[in-house]
Amino acid sequence: MQRRTVANEEGWLLSYADLITNLLVFFAMLLGAAEISRSRMQQIAAELSGVEAPASLASIQEEIEARIEQEGLEEMIFTDLTDEGLKLSLNSGLVFDSGSALIRTEQESVLDSMLRTLVPYGQYDFAVEGHTDSQPISPGSSYKSNWELSADRANAVRGRLELVGIGGERIRVEGYADTITLPDETLEGLSETERLARHRRVVVRIY
Repeated sequence: MQRRTVANEEGWLLSYADLITNLLVFFAMLLGAAEISRSRMQQIAAELSGVEAPASLASIQEEIEARIEQEGLEEMIFTDLTDEGLKLSLNSGLVFDSGSALIRTEQESVLDSMLRTLVPYGQYDFAVEGHTDSQPISPGSSYKSNWELSADRANAVRGRLELVGIGGERIRVEGYADTITLPDETLEGLSETERLARHRRVVVRIY
C-alpha cells in the first residue's frame, strides 16, 4: 500500500485552512450587513438611485424641518438622522414646567400638529425617550428622582402620539434620567445653563 506523502498532507491542511478562513470572512460580512440600520439602508438606496423614497426617514425629516421653520420652533424641536433612526428632540424646558410631567396647555396644539406629521408612516415603530439633566429634583416637585420624572414625561408624549392616531402597540417608552448625555460637539458655544437645558429633553425616535 502506498503511503501518503508529507507534501500531500500539508496541501490538504492548507486547503482546509483556506476554507475555514473564507467561511469566517463570509460570516463577518453577513454580520456587518445585519448591523446596518434601516435608516442607513435607505440612505444607501437613495444615493444609488438618485431618487428619495417618499416615505424615507430623510424625507420625514425634511417635512418636519420645514414645519419647524414655518412655525418658528427652532428652540423647541431639534431633529437628527442617525443609524438608530430619526430623532425628534423636544426641549423639556419649553414643553413642561420644572419638575412636572404635564405638557403645558399652550404647547399641546403645537406638539400635536408636529406629531401628526408622523401618522402616515405606518411602516415605522416609535420609541419615546425621557432625559433629564444631572441636577437633583427641585424641592417643589412631587417626584423623588429624575428616573421617575423622565419616564412620566416620555409617557406624556406617548399619550399625545396615541391621541393624534399612532397605535400604542407601535410605541415603547424609555426613561433614562441623566444617563445618556449629548455629544460635546452639539453643545459647543453654549453656557452651562444652556447645556443643562439642552439635556432636558424628550426624544421621539422613529426607526
